[in-house]
Amino acid sequence: MAKAPFDWMDPRRNPERAKIEKARREAMYRTELEERAALLQRLGYAKDKARARLAANLAWDFDGKSPLDAGALDAIVDRVFNGASTGRPPPRGKGGTR
Repeated sequence: MAKAPFDWMDPRRNPERAKIEKARREAMYRTELEERAALLQRLGYAKDKARARLAANLAWDFDGKSPLDAGALDAIVDRVFNGASTGRPPPRGKGGTR
């Protein structure tokens, strides 16, 4: 293949880009699991039932090959159900002052 006439036409890929993208995807998956776990907690699910449901969702979404290990899922569920902050304010209840 001939060299492109202009250097800006040659694709130059950052070799670190794959690592960056992998970290961003994992952060996205963790955030989504935190949000799902918080939703299940607000709906009144028990901790073990929520963990089982989230694990089943991961298995369904990724055809058995989860992007996060089981330890990460356990840590997320424990953090959400034990009351650690997720960085967002708690939902407001109905009524009361604004």
